[in-house]
Amino acid sequence: MLINIPEDVAQRLQQLAARENTSVGDLLKTLLNRYAAESSSGTLADLAQNAREAGLASSQQVDTAKHSREILNTEFADYLKQRIDKNNDDDHNG
Repeated sequence: MLINIPEDVAQRLQQLAARENTSVGDLLKTLLNRYAAESSSGTLADLAQNAREAGLASSQQVDTAKHSREILNTEFADYLKQRIDKNNDDDHNG
């Protein structure tokens, strides 16, 4: 496959490859894999994984559907109040 890229981009790729002690082809493969992984973030599975890594996972089984009204009435209400308060502060400060 032949790809035409601007000369400055080619130079940057060569510099990065040299700095990483790898070939331009391997560098591009690494960058593409990293981009693909980052662009798929935001899924519920990623959110759950991030929560586990941050220690936010519950030690007990949680039935979110069973407790959805309770969650909406408490946690979501608190979240909305914080957002409204922040917006009011932003309006007054800037």
